Amino acid sequence: MSGFKKHNVLINEYAQQSPENLQDMVMMVVLSIQQPWYKVGEQMIDYRKLGSDSRFVWGNKLKTFRWLRSNAKPLYDDAMQAIADHKGRELDLHLMDIFLRVEGLGLAKAGFCFQLFAGRVGCIDVHNLRRLSIPESVLSFSKKVQPATRQKKIAAYVDACRQRRCSWLWDSWCDLIAKKQPKHWVDGEQVSQVHYDYLMTAG
Repeated sequence: MSGFKKHNVLINEYAQQSPENLQDMVMMVVLSIQQPWYKVGEQMIDYRKLGSDSRFVWGNKLKTFRWLRSNAKPLYDDAMQAIADHKGRELDLHLMDIFLRVEGLGLAKAGFCFQLFAGRVGCIDVHNLRRLSIPESVLSFSKKVQPATRQKKIAAYVDACRQRRCSWLWDSWCDLIAKKQPKHWVDGEQVSQVHYDYLMTAG
């Protein structure tokens, strides 16, 4: 069984339990920005103990934290409603639009949040751009664009992920990280497992 099938569903269940769990999930995504994945666990522990005083919560990450403190409940309510009301590609478009409301999230990290929250879409980060030869323009996104342009950008990103499948993006990324950082990982399954462990054991 793939790491995605083993671990992603457990993370989905956790994230969908409450606004507080969703906030933790989003913060795990934000803490991972420009950080090696093996360091995110200790950063989650520090963030959960110290909140905005954590040395890892600064700059745009602090902006995200403050945004979540005020908006986690409506974000959670809207995300759960989208799951109830939509299916397939329509759900993908709606939930991506919802996660892109979060201060500090672009397309890739909004896609990562969606993947963790509902097991769909995925994260096309720098690693995936290079190895899949995806144009960088797919990730180009500004929250100041007109609504029609915003929806076109979301649709292009969603379709790029759907072409590769969410489960494949997860499992292949985990395998890649395990190979690039052999001192820290046994295999891709361990990389997958800690997505769940970071949320379960960081408290």
